[in-house]
Amino acid sequence: MTPLPKPTVQQAIEALSDRDEFKAIVQFIREERERFFGDLRQCVETNEVMKVAGSISTLDELLTLISPQQE
Repeated sequence: MTPLPKPTVQQAIEALSDRDEFKAIVQFIREERERFFGDLRQCVETNEVMKVAGSISTLDELLTLISPQQE
């Protein structure tokens, strides 16, 4: 028997995007991103700003990657 090919990440995202569990994960990531924006307002040192900005950037990239591609 020929093994089925593994789905790509994008195919998996498209298959899961309508599920409540997936939506809960995406919402959690969005809320964490917003929380980091709140943390950014509290930063006083440059290193703190850079760390929080990096976290925001990472979450932005993750949200982009797990969003279904529009064709």
